[in-house]
Amino acid sequence: MTNQDIETFFAVLDHGTMTAAAEALYITQPSLSARLKSLEDQVGAPLFHRGKGQRRITLTDAGQHFLPLARRWQNLLSETQTFAAAEKREFLHVIAAYTANQYILPPVYQRFLERELPVNLWVESMRTDQAVSAVARGDADMAIVDGGLHYDLQIEAKPLFREGFFLVVPKTVSLTEPVEATTLHVQDEILIYGQPEILQWHDYWYGVDARPLLYTDTPQLAETLPACGKRWSIIPAGATEPYLRMFSNVQVLRLAHPPAERTFYLVTPKGRVLSAAAETLLDDLRVQIQDLEGITWY
Repeated sequence: MTNQDIETFFAVLDHGTMTAAAEALYITQPSLSARLKSLEDQVGAPLFHRGKGQRRITLTDAGQHFLPLARRWQNLLSETQTFAAAEKREFLHVIAAYTANQYILPPVYQRFLERELPVNLWVESMRTDQAVSAVARGDADMAIVDGGLHYDLQIEAKPLFREGFFLVVPKTVSLTEPVEATTLHVQDEILIYGQPEILQWHDYWYGVDARPLLYTDTPQLAETLPACGKRWSIIPAGATEPYLRMFSNVQVLRLAHPPAERTFYLVTPKGRVLSAAAETLLDDLRVQIQDLEGITWY
């Protein structure tokens, strides 16, 4: 028994006449009759009543018993085709720094998914050392990480873009751009010490013993604190737009002497050519970055 046999059975059942079924299958009526006879020979019994003067063909008792078996065959075929299609889909496994996945990459992922490519996107956030190790093992197609790369013969790394930093402060605080660090009070600072560039900037201007209002390792925690009083923070350029959307009472200002820019690298397995899907995602990232102030594509 073949898929063609089941297709023939349902064509006759659904259309009710041999003529209509043959037209639906784009074959001649004699060819349809031959197919149906072959199926009935395999089953060992007639499946349809086909008497003269009968306006619509109906199932015999054998046909009624065969119907659930045919439906199971049809469902199994559909599941098999779905499985085969899924196996043909490509996985694109991307690892990125936490802040990149939080602020810069979400619109890129959204644009990529809207393309409806035959690709399953798998995204993870990791520290640079973890991401590099995952790529070196071949567990990921690529990583987008910020500095701190360790030497590994199994990877290739190239600069992707560099990101600056800005001051975020309530609108009620009057400051003139570019803002001098000496006009800011450390006791009002929300210090994101998880960013080495910000911590080095803080230590340079206020000293290693200076105590800010709050220490936090990521910009995400700073988001939970209302911008009030004279609180201020230095944040990555990629976070400025989300901050402005989240808080209507804050302003983002340029610094006279900002922290050193941080560089993001593309890390890939050595000797492996990026897939077309990976190249598409990187193109979408480049387009996204072109619209962000303080971020420069290499």
